[in-house]
Amino acid sequence: MQRLFYPEVGGKAHCYLLHPPGGVVLGDELQINIQVQSGSALVTTPAAGRFYTVDEHQEVQRQTVNLSVDDACLEWLPQETILFNGVNAALETRIELGADSRLVFWDVVVLGRPACGESFSSGRLKQQLEVYRENRPLLIERLALAAGDRMSRSQMGMQEQSTVGVMVLTDHAADELLEQWLKSVNHELNEGEFTITQRSGLIIARYLGEDALRCRQGFTQLWTTIAEETTGVKPAIPRIWHT
Repeated sequence: MQRLFYPEVGGKAHCYLLHPPGGVVLGDELQINIQVQSGSALVTTPAAGRFYTVDEHQEVQRQTVNLSVDDACLEWLPQETILFNGVNAALETRIELGADSRLVFWDVVVLGRPACGESFSSGRLKQQLEVYRENRPLLIERLALAAGDRMSRSQMGMQEQSTVGVMVLTDHAADELLEQWLKSVNHELNEGEFTITQRSGLIIARYLGEDALRCRQGFTQLWTTIAEETTGVKPAIPRIWHT
């Protein structure tokens, strides 16, 4: 963890979380545990996470993220996770919220390396997201797919797209504000599409397409718009995203 930055009025801490090996290989288990007891913290990563190719889909490459937020605010905004062709990846996230805690969360996954022409023609992914408030489940999602299977191809699944993103916020927003955001980010969008809904006290936005940067830009716009509407202050964008 690099030293904390405090670029915002109100003392929110910006934390850059580093993973020196640079990626997850055969048999690796990477666990990230974050607890915020008071105040506000934004945690991000300086670069994309990577899951490297394994042979014959043997041992699972696992990443587990546990986020606990008491009477506080956590913004967990990592850069995307890139799954190289041939991985056997398991991505698990569990979020525990207190009664009055606030959360901004996103997770962006890229299958293959579309930027260099590598498709996801072999490999497996199991993904799980669970959000609880005071031990009551608010959101539980699971995804399991193998390259070329029905889930990766069907209209109910990945539709042969390479990039999938989900964003979760605990703030309330007027339907008109969310509709304006949706119209803005989908305007003249050639690849992929955003959707948004509110349920169980959560705002849930999704992206399915071919562009991880476009996904994060759309999510960033939603985050800053709702934060400014809720608190009256536009949050500072982490400087590391511009380097």
